[in-house]
Amino acid sequence: MRILVPVDESSQSCRLIHFLLERDSLLGTDPEIELVNVQYSVPESLIRLFGLNEVKKYYQDTGVNVFEDLQKQTGFRSKLRTATERVMYGDVVKMLAEEAEASKADLIVMGARGLSPVQGLIFGSVSNGLLARTHVPMLVVRDESKLPEKKMRVGILVDGSAYGAAAANYVLEHLELFGEDPEFTVVHCAEPVPDPITPNPVNPMMPVLSREEIDEEQQTRFHEAVQPVLDPFEVAGLSVRAQLLVGEADLELPRFANGNLDLIVMGSHGRGNFTAAVLGSTAMHIAAETKVPMLVIRK
Repeated sequence: MRILVPVDESSQSCRLIHFLLERDSLLGTDPEIELVNVQYSVPESLIRLFGLNEVKKYYQDTGVNVFEDLQKQTGFRSKLRTATERVMYGDVVKMLAEEAEASKADLIVMGARGLSPVQGLIFGSVSNGLLARTHVPMLVVRDESKLPEKKMRVGILVDGSAYGAAAANYVLEHLELFGEDPEFTVVHCAEPVPDPITPNPVNPMMPVLSREEIDEEQQTRFHEAVQPVLDPFEVAGLSVRAQLLVGEADLELPRFANGNLDLIVMGSHGRGNFTAAVLGSTAMHIAAETKVPMLVIRK
């Protein structure tokens, strides 16, 4: 598995490296890890003033210092012995997206700013831009993110769309990411169903569903949403269960994840240049309110 890990001089990158070092199985079997630091390009006027070679040397030296500082703080080289370190310069999102495609990366691992949907782009402009410009799946790690020493509880969030199936397929194709004997749960959140009401005075002939009929309809929709995801797991002989949550998805999904899951997997349409367009409002709230890592699968 090829894993691309963008890093910079921030404390967030240091926490990200510690996160990766805490669990070998998260990196899969014999991973090819590439740590990349992208230096922002300078105006053409400065290049003409100092010369292209001098500017490139400055970029290279600055990028190397980023890796040296990470080594001092994390000691990552002793454990990630085969990891490569690369310094690039230019537009950060553009360079990372091109590198992800050129290296045929199977996964990008990024840190998240952890802002609320009101405060701004949850993943930051770089993470969000990558989601919009590449189809490579992205593991988004929060500052509070931790993983268990042994069995991992993995939740696949579905809403009945093809994105849930895409997320499930990625999980099945990369089972080594989830460690030994993981627990998989397919999670669907349904809107609360009101109690039966009295006949509509405008249209008294409109039939009124009973409580049992309403519950049966909700179960039918739940089954339709989760079964296409459950089937491939069962065919593969993997243990998987389904979980129905009832309420507002923005609230119920993060609440369930924080108390019951170690990793969230969800699909994304990946359109647009802003988080709301790439992930949707529900996913924005999930990303903002959960403490567990989130694996976003582009479709």
